[in-house]
Amino acid sequence: MRFKDKVVFVTGGSRGLGKALVLKFLEEGAKVGVNGRDPNSIYALKEEWKEDESLTVYQGDISDYKRMEEIAEDFVQKYGRIDVLINNAGIVNSLVPAENIKKDDFDRVIDVNLKGTFYTTLVFGRKMIERGQGRIVSIASQVGFFGEKGFLPYAVSKGAVMLMTRILAQEWSKYGVTLCAVAPGFIKGGMNESLIKKDVFVEFLSQRTPMGRMAEVGEFVSLVLFLASKEASYINGETIAMDGGMTGYVKDSFVDFIASLKKGK
Repeated sequence: MRFKDKVVFVTGGSRGLGKALVLKFLEEGAKVGVNGRDPNSIYALKEEWKEDESLTVYQGDISDYKRMEEIAEDFVQKYGRIDVLINNAGIVNSLVPAENIKKDDFDRVIDVNLKGTFYTTLVFGRKMIERGQGRIVSIASQVGFFGEKGFLPYAVSKGAVMLMTRILAQEWSKYGVTLCAVAPGFIKGGMNESLIKKDVFVEFLSQRTPMGRMAEVGEFVSLVLFLASKEASYINGETIAMDGGMTGYVKDSFVDFIASLKKGK
């Protein structure tokens, strides 16, 4: 088991992709901490995993700095250290044109995805610095590279997480703390859970990749665990795109357009 006796904390780990990560880390032998906003899902996860000593759950929002500071203090005191932090928690904005974005909606996305991710990285990162080692993997998004219409708050927050990852790698590597990020495309799970129930959405999202399909949850989980492992220790400051080749992909390219014109002659 790659993570036997390692101490891992996963934000937003009570459901969706976060829960899939938590269960895999537990299967790999890790001691895992989880936070979430919804007490019902948090304690349901605790009930699901019967080995009490290997899983610790906390109710708390990552945008609440003091609460995350309390959680980090309690978790590290319980297990003696923190080896790996997975910044998974995040939300997406309502998909509307930029001129229709409500201030409260924009602020909430930034508060959670950017400020909350930084708060969590800071409180656990300080513990890693004290010990002289640690690994932090943040979940960004493919839209953080080039943006996308309708996703302005979300794309801005995820692009900032990528930049934060690079800057902190430059600053904290000397303390033995390294960081990287994952930029997923469309996954059959997590935030897309409701969409994938309708074939029309699955078909539309699948056509946006040259591979012609969405990513499976297991593919996402495998990548994150690899990046958290010692095998990926020299990957530092980077954001790894996991989008089936979607970034920069144009389904109907210029060369295809030229070819169609020639055929029409």
